[in-house]
Amino acid sequence: MMKLAAFATGTLVAASLSTPVQATETILFNCFFPPRHHVCSEFLPEMGRRIDAATEGRVALRVPPSSLAAPPNQYEAVRNGVVDGAVQFNGFLGEQVPAIQFALLPFVGQAGAEQSSVAIWETYQAHFGPGFGDAVLLSVFAYNGGDFYSVTDAPIDSVQDIARRKIWAVPGATANTIAATGASVVSGPAVQMLEIVSRGVVDGHVGVPQSEIAQFKLTDYTRSVTLFPEKIFQASFSFFVSKDKWARISEPDRAAILAALGGDFARWMGAFQDRVFHQAHEELKAAGVAFVAGDPAMLDELRTLGRAQVEAWIARMGDEGVDGAQVLADYAAAVDAARPTNGD
Repeated sequence: MMKLAAFATGTLVAASLSTPVQATETILFNCFFPPRHHVCSEFLPEMGRRIDAATEGRVALRVPPSSLAAPPNQYEAVRNGVVDGAVQFNGFLGEQVPAIQFALLPFVGQAGAEQSSVAIWETYQAHFGPGFGDAVLLSVFAYNGGDFYSVTDAPIDSVQDIARRKIWAVPGATANTIAATGASVVSGPAVQMLEIVSRGVVDGHVGVPQSEIAQFKLTDYTRSVTLFPEKIFQASFSFFVSKDKWARISEPDRAAILAALGGDFARWMGAFQDRVFHQAHEELKAAGVAFVAGDPAMLDELRTLGRAQVEAWIARMGDEGVDGAQVLADYAAAVDAARPTNGD
Protein backbone atom coordinates (compact mmCIF):
# COMPACT_ATOMS: atom_id res chain seq x y z
CA MET A 1 0.00 0.00 0.00
CA MET A 2 1.42 3.33 -1.00
CA LYS A 3 2.26 5.72 1.83
CA LEU A 4 0.50 8.62 0.14
CA ALA A 5 -2.68 6.65 -0.29
CA ALA A 6 -3.04 4.71 2.96
CA PHE A 7 -3.35 6.40 6.29
CA ALA A 8 -6.96 6.29 7.43
CA THR A 9 -9.56 3.68 8.24
CA GLY A 10 -13.19 4.09 7.30
CA THR A 11 -13.98 5.04 10.88
CA LEU A 12 -11.41 7.82 10.76
CA VAL A 13 -12.83 9.09 7.48
CA ALA A 14 -16.30 9.27 8.98
CA ALA A 15 -15.00 10.96 12.11
CA SER A 16 -12.98 13.52 10.17
CA LEU A 17 -16.14 14.57 8.35
CA SER A 18 -18.47 14.56 11.34
CA THR A 19 -21.28 17.08 11.08
CA PRO A 20 -20.68 20.45 12.78
CA VAL A 21 -23.44 21.39 15.18
CA GLN A 22 -24.11 24.65 13.29
CA ALA A 23 -24.63 22.94 9.91
CA THR A 24 -28.05 23.54 8.41
CA GLU A 25 -27.54 21.00 5.62
CA THR A 26 -25.61 17.75 5.67
CA ILE A 27 -24.61 15.99 2.45
CA LEU A 28 -24.40 12.22 2.91
CA PHE A 29 -21.71 11.43 0.36
CA ASN A 30 -20.86 7.87 -0.63
CA CYS A 31 -17.41 6.49 -1.50
CA PHE A 32 -17.37 3.07 -3.17
CA PHE A 33 -13.59 2.68 -3.01
CA PRO A 34 -12.03 0.71 -0.12
CA PRO A 35 -11.87 2.99 2.95
CA ARG A 36 -8.06 3.22 2.80
CA HIS A 37 -8.02 4.25 -0.85
CA HIS A 38 -6.98 7.87 -1.26
CA VAL A 39 -10.31 8.85 -2.85
CA CYS A 40 -11.98 8.03 0.48
CA SER A 41 -9.14 8.83 2.86
CA GLU A 42 -7.74 11.98 1.24
CA PHE A 43 -10.04 13.43 -1.41
CA LEU A 44 -13.32 13.39 0.50
CA PRO A 45 -11.88 14.83 3.72
CA GLU A 46 -10.43 17.65 1.61
CA MET A 47 -13.79 18.09 -0.10
CA GLY A 48 -15.46 18.29 3.30
CA ARG A 49 -12.98 20.90 4.51
CA ARG A 50 -13.54 23.01 1.42
CA ILE A 51 -17.33 22.87 1.75
CA ASP A 52 -17.16 23.68 5.44
CA ALA A 53 -14.87 26.67 4.88
CA ALA A 54 -16.80 27.96 1.87
CA THR A 55 -20.14 27.91 3.69
CA GLU A 56 -18.80 28.89 7.13
CA GLY A 57 -20.06 25.61 8.52
CA ARG A 58 -23.59 25.86 7.17
CA VAL A 59 -23.12 22.82 4.90
CA ALA A 60 -21.28 19.70 6.00
CA LEU A 61 -20.12 16.54 4.27
CA ARG A 62 -20.63 13.18 5.94
CA VAL A 63 -19.17 9.98 4.50
CA PRO A 64 -20.44 6.53 5.60
CA PRO A 65 -17.69 4.24 6.99
CA SER A 66 -18.38 1.80 4.14
CA SER A 67 -20.08 2.10 0.77
CA LEU A 68 -23.87 2.04 0.72
CA ALA A 69 -24.03 0.94 -2.94
CA ALA A 70 -22.10 -1.29 -5.33
CA PRO A 71 -19.52 0.46 -7.56
CA PRO A 72 -21.76 0.59 -10.68
CA ASN A 73 -24.77 1.87 -8.72
CA GLN A 74 -23.61 5.19 -7.29
CA TYR A 75 -25.74 7.33 -9.58
CA GLU A 76 -28.85 5.28 -8.86
CA ALA A 77 -28.17 5.51 -5.11
CA VAL A 78 -28.17 9.31 -5.42
CA ARG A 79 -31.19 9.40 -7.71
CA ASN A 80 -33.15 7.08 -5.38
CA GLY A 81 -32.28 9.03 -2.23
CA VAL A 82 -30.10 6.37 -0.59
CA VAL A 83 -27.37 9.02 -0.36
CA ASP A 84 -27.24 12.71 -1.25
CA GLY A 85 -24.08 12.56 -3.32
CA ALA A 86 -21.39 10.20 -4.57
CA VAL A 87 -18.26 9.77 -6.59
CA GLN A 88 -18.79 7.59 -9.65
CA PHE A 89 -16.55 6.08 -12.31
CA ASN A 90 -17.75 7.78 -15.48
CA GLY A 91 -17.64 4.54 -17.42
CA PHE A 92 -20.75 3.44 -15.53
CA LEU A 93 -22.64 6.58 -16.62
CA GLY A 94 -22.81 5.90 -20.34
CA GLU A 95 -26.60 5.97 -20.42
CA GLN A 96 -27.31 8.49 -17.65
CA VAL A 97 -24.70 11.10 -18.63
CA PRO A 98 -23.30 10.28 -22.08
CA ALA A 99 -21.69 13.71 -22.42
CA ILE A 100 -19.05 13.03 -19.74
CA GLN A 101 -17.76 10.04 -21.72
CA PHE A 102 -15.53 12.12 -24.03
CA ALA A 103 -12.43 11.72 -21.84
CA LEU A 104 -12.86 7.94 -21.67
CA LEU A 105 -12.61 7.34 -25.40
CA PRO A 106 -9.73 5.26 -26.80
CA PHE A 107 -6.47 7.16 -27.26
CA VAL A 108 -7.97 10.46 -26.14
CA GLY A 109 -6.28 10.09 -22.75
CA GLN A 110 -2.68 10.78 -21.79
CA ALA A 111 -0.42 10.18 -18.82
CA GLY A 112 -0.95 13.26 -16.64
CA ALA A 113 -3.75 13.29 -14.08
CA GLU A 114 -3.59 16.96 -13.11
CA GLN A 115 -3.81 18.29 -16.64
CA SER A 116 -6.59 15.88 -17.56
CA SER A 117 -8.66 16.59 -14.43
CA VAL A 118 -8.62 20.33 -15.07
CA ALA A 119 -9.28 19.87 -18.79
CA ILE A 120 -12.26 17.55 -18.24
CA TRP A 121 -13.89 20.06 -15.89
CA GLU A 122 -13.30 23.02 -18.21
CA THR A 123 -14.44 21.18 -21.32
CA TYR A 124 -17.59 19.81 -19.69
CA GLN A 125 -18.53 23.22 -18.29
CA ALA A 126 -17.93 24.92 -21.63
CA HIS A 127 -20.10 22.52 -23.61
CA PHE A 128 -22.59 21.07 -21.13
CA GLY A 129 -22.71 23.32 -18.03
CA PRO A 130 -23.37 22.19 -14.43
CA GLY A 131 -26.20 19.82 -15.31
CA PHE A 132 -25.44 16.14 -14.80
CA GLY A 133 -28.61 14.32 -15.71
CA ASP A 134 -30.64 14.06 -12.51
CA ALA A 135 -27.75 15.46 -10.46
CA VAL A 136 -25.45 18.48 -10.17
CA LEU A 137 -21.75 18.10 -10.97
CA LEU A 138 -19.40 19.37 -8.25
CA SER A 139 -16.00 18.35 -9.61
CA VAL A 140 -14.15 15.70 -11.61
CA PHE A 141 -10.95 13.74 -11.25
CA ALA A 142 -8.86 11.72 -13.71
CA TYR A 143 -6.42 8.94 -13.08
CA ASN A 144 -3.25 8.75 -15.09
CA GLY A 145 -3.73 7.02 -18.42
CA GLY A 146 -3.87 3.23 -18.41
CA ASP A 147 -1.46 0.78 -20.00
CA PHE A 148 -1.20 -2.83 -21.25
CA TYR A 149 -0.09 -5.39 -18.64
CA SER A 150 1.02 -8.98 -19.13
CA VAL A 151 0.71 -11.57 -16.38
CA THR A 152 2.82 -14.02 -18.39
CA ASP A 153 6.55 -13.83 -19.06
CA ALA A 154 5.92 -12.48 -22.59
CA PRO A 155 5.10 -8.75 -22.89
CA ILE A 156 2.09 -7.70 -24.94
CA ASP A 157 3.73 -6.66 -28.21
CA SER A 158 1.13 -6.71 -30.99
CA VAL A 159 -2.57 -6.67 -31.75
CA GLN A 160 -2.24 -10.32 -32.79
CA ASP A 161 -0.79 -11.10 -29.36
CA ILE A 162 -3.78 -9.45 -27.68
CA ALA A 163 -6.12 -11.50 -29.86
CA ARG A 164 -4.57 -14.74 -28.58
CA ARG A 165 -5.05 -13.79 -24.95
CA LYS A 166 -7.85 -13.63 -22.44
CA ILE A 167 -7.79 -10.01 -21.24
CA TRP A 168 -9.40 -8.14 -18.38
CA ALA A 169 -10.36 -4.69 -19.66
CA VAL A 170 -12.01 -1.60 -18.24
CA PRO A 171 -15.75 -1.68 -19.04
CA GLY A 172 -17.09 0.31 -21.96
CA ALA A 173 -15.05 1.64 -24.88
CA THR A 174 -11.83 -0.05 -23.71
CA ALA A 175 -13.43 -3.48 -23.45
CA ASN A 176 -15.05 -2.94 -26.84
CA THR A 177 -11.73 -1.98 -28.45
CA ILE A 178 -9.96 -5.00 -26.98
CA ALA A 179 -12.81 -7.26 -28.07
CA ALA A 180 -12.39 -5.89 -31.61
CA THR A 181 -8.94 -7.52 -31.73
CA GLY A 182 -10.58 -10.92 -31.32
CA ALA A 183 -9.47 -11.36 -27.72
CA SER A 184 -11.65 -12.98 -25.09
CA VAL A 185 -12.55 -10.14 -22.74
CA VAL A 186 -13.42 -10.16 -19.05
CA SER A 187 -14.71 -6.84 -17.74
CA GLY A 188 -15.94 -5.35 -14.48
CA PRO A 189 -15.15 -2.88 -11.67
CA ALA A 190 -11.41 -2.34 -11.18
CA VAL A 191 -11.80 -2.88 -7.45
CA GLN A 192 -12.58 -6.55 -8.26
CA MET A 193 -9.50 -7.10 -10.46
CA LEU A 194 -7.42 -8.88 -7.82
CA GLU A 195 -9.80 -11.81 -7.59
CA ILE A 196 -9.81 -12.29 -11.37
CA VAL A 197 -6.09 -11.79 -11.99
CA SER A 198 -4.84 -13.75 -8.94
CA ARG A 199 -6.91 -16.79 -9.91
CA GLY A 200 -5.22 -16.98 -13.31
CA VAL A 201 -8.43 -16.29 -15.19
CA VAL A 202 -6.71 -13.88 -17.62
CA ASP A 203 -3.38 -13.58 -19.44
CA GLY A 204 -3.26 -9.80 -19.19
CA HIS A 205 -5.18 -6.70 -18.22
CA VAL A 206 -5.66 -3.36 -19.92
CA GLY A 207 -6.68 0.16 -18.99
CA VAL A 208 -5.84 0.91 -15.36
CA PRO A 209 -2.95 3.22 -14.40
CA GLN A 210 0.17 1.93 -12.70
CA SER A 211 -0.99 3.39 -9.39
CA GLU A 212 -3.93 0.98 -9.32
CA ILE A 213 -1.66 -1.99 -9.94
CA ALA A 214 -0.01 -1.20 -6.63
CA GLN A 215 -3.23 -0.07 -4.93
CA PHE A 216 -5.15 -3.24 -5.80
CA LYS A 217 -2.19 -5.52 -4.94
CA LEU A 218 -1.62 -6.71 -8.51
CA THR A 219 2.15 -6.18 -8.57
CA ASP A 220 2.98 -9.82 -7.83
CA TYR A 221 0.81 -10.91 -10.77
CA THR A 222 2.15 -8.39 -13.28
CA ARG A 223 5.28 -9.23 -15.28
CA SER A 224 5.48 -6.35 -17.75
CA VAL A 225 3.87 -3.08 -18.87
CA THR A 226 3.64 -2.02 -22.52
CA LEU A 227 3.62 1.78 -22.77
CA PHE A 228 2.27 4.18 -25.39
CA PRO A 229 2.29 7.99 -25.26
CA GLU A 230 -1.42 8.00 -26.06
CA LYS A 231 -3.49 5.90 -23.70
CA ILE A 232 -6.16 3.41 -24.66
CA PHE A 233 -8.05 4.58 -21.60
CA GLN A 234 -7.90 7.21 -18.91
CA ALA A 235 -10.34 6.65 -16.08
CA SER A 236 -12.22 9.66 -14.81
CA PHE A 237 -14.67 10.11 -11.97
CA SER A 238 -17.42 12.61 -11.21
CA PHE A 239 -18.43 14.05 -7.85
CA PHE A 240 -22.10 14.96 -7.86
CA VAL A 241 -25.06 15.68 -5.60
CA SER A 242 -28.78 15.18 -6.11
CA LYS A 243 -30.81 18.08 -7.41
CA ASP A 244 -33.12 17.80 -4.38
CA LYS A 245 -30.25 18.20 -1.91
CA TRP A 246 -28.72 20.99 -4.01
CA ALA A 247 -32.03 22.88 -3.97
CA ARG A 248 -32.08 22.79 -0.16
CA ILE A 249 -28.77 24.64 0.00
CA SER A 250 -28.99 28.42 -0.20
CA GLU A 251 -28.01 30.06 -3.48
CA PRO A 252 -24.99 31.89 -1.95
CA ASP A 253 -23.74 28.65 -0.41
CA ARG A 254 -24.20 26.79 -3.69
CA ALA A 255 -22.08 29.38 -5.46
CA ALA A 256 -19.46 29.21 -2.73
CA ILE A 257 -19.29 25.41 -2.92
CA LEU A 258 -18.82 25.42 -6.68
CA ALA A 259 -16.10 28.05 -6.38
CA ALA A 260 -14.30 25.96 -3.74
CA LEU A 261 -14.62 22.73 -5.73
CA GLY A 262 -14.95 22.69 -9.53
CA GLY A 263 -11.71 23.16 -11.42
CA ASP A 264 -9.60 24.04 -8.38
CA PHE A 265 -10.49 20.83 -6.57
CA ALA A 266 -9.99 18.92 -9.82
CA ARG A 267 -6.45 20.30 -10.05
CA TRP A 268 -5.74 19.44 -6.39
CA MET A 269 -6.92 15.85 -6.84
CA GLY A 270 -5.05 15.44 -10.13
CA ALA A 271 -1.79 16.69 -8.63
CA PHE A 272 -2.24 14.30 -5.72
CA GLN A 273 -2.88 11.44 -8.14
CA ASP A 274 0.26 12.29 -10.12
CA ARG A 275 2.33 11.92 -6.93
CA VAL A 276 0.68 8.58 -6.19
CA PHE A 277 1.38 7.46 -9.75
CA HIS A 278 5.07 8.35 -9.67
CA GLN A 279 5.55 6.52 -6.38
CA ALA A 280 3.74 3.46 -7.74
CA HIS A 281 5.90 3.53 -10.87
CA GLU A 282 9.03 3.35 -8.75
CA GLU A 283 7.56 0.53 -6.67
CA LEU A 284 6.76 -1.50 -9.79
CA LYS A 285 10.29 -1.01 -11.12
CA ALA A 286 11.75 -2.07 -7.75
CA ALA A 287 9.56 -5.20 -7.83
CA GLY A 288 11.08 -6.22 -11.17
CA VAL A 289 8.15 -5.36 -13.44
CA ALA A 290 9.49 -4.74 -16.95
CA PHE A 291 8.55 -1.60 -18.88
CA VAL A 292 8.40 -2.00 -22.65
CA ALA A 293 7.97 0.73 -25.28
CA GLY A 294 5.02 -0.15 -27.46
CA ASP A 295 5.42 -0.61 -31.21
CA PRO A 296 4.04 2.43 -33.13
CA ALA A 297 2.49 0.05 -35.66
CA MET A 298 0.57 -1.61 -32.85
CA LEU A 299 -0.65 1.79 -31.68
CA ASP A 300 -1.85 2.64 -35.18
CA GLU A 301 -3.80 -0.62 -35.40
CA LEU A 302 -5.35 -0.07 -32.00
CA ARG A 303 -6.31 3.51 -32.86
CA THR A 304 -8.11 2.20 -35.93
CA LEU A 305 -9.96 -0.40 -33.86
CA GLY A 306 -10.91 2.21 -31.28
CA ARG A 307 -12.14 4.75 -33.79
CA ALA A 308 -15.58 3.16 -33.93
CA GLN A 309 -16.05 4.03 -30.24
CA VAL A 310 -15.08 7.65 -30.92
CA GLU A 311 -17.38 7.95 -33.93
CA ALA A 312 -20.27 6.42 -32.01
CA TRP A 313 -19.91 9.03 -29.25
CA ILE A 314 -19.66 11.88 -31.77
CA ALA A 315 -22.82 10.61 -33.49
CA ARG A 316 -24.67 10.40 -30.19
CA MET A 317 -23.71 13.97 -29.34
CA GLY A 318 -24.87 15.02 -32.80
CA ASP A 319 -28.31 13.59 -32.03
CA GLU A 320 -28.37 15.92 -29.00
CA GLY A 321 -27.31 18.95 -31.00
CA VAL A 322 -23.69 18.98 -29.79
CA ASP A 323 -20.61 19.02 -32.03
CA GLY A 324 -18.75 16.07 -30.50
CA ALA A 325 -15.69 16.52 -32.70
CA GLN A 326 -15.36 20.09 -31.40
CA VAL A 327 -15.67 18.84 -27.82
CA LEU A 328 -12.76 16.47 -28.39
CA ALA A 329 -10.70 19.20 -30.06
CA ASP A 330 -11.39 21.58 -27.17
CA TYR A 331 -10.50 18.89 -24.67
CA ALA A 332 -7.14 18.26 -26.35
CA ALA A 333 -6.43 22.00 -26.30
CA ALA A 334 -7.46 22.25 -22.64
CA VAL A 335 -5.10 19.40 -21.71
CA ASP A 336 -2.23 21.22 -23.39
CA ALA A 337 -3.12 24.47 -21.65
CA ALA A 338 -3.50 23.00 -18.16
CA ARG A 339 0.18 22.81 -17.25
CA PRO A 340 0.89 20.86 -14.03
CA THR A 341 1.59 22.92 -10.91
CA ASN A 342 4.92 21.10 -10.46
CA GLY A 343 6.08 22.50 -13.79
CA ASP A 344 6.55 19.12 -15.48
